[in-house]
Amino acid sequence: MTDLDIDDFVLPELAELDAMPISTPMQRAASQLRKVLPPGWEVEVAEATYPTARTGRPALRLMLPED
Repeated sequence: MTDLDIDDFVLPELAELDAMPISTPMQRAASQLRKVLPPGWEVEVAEATYPTARTGRPALRLMLPED
């Protein structure tokens, strides 16, 4: 059989797709929430780590200012 190197067929434009941000419903919700939060508050999409039925699924995390 012929030895093929798949990397030879990957276009540079396609290789950069991983670096492009992907919009998900949770990220869109986080963006909407950021617009109405008081100054200094932050919101991010994170993986739920606490013991719950949502473990491993995305969750919104609100972070208060450190004042």
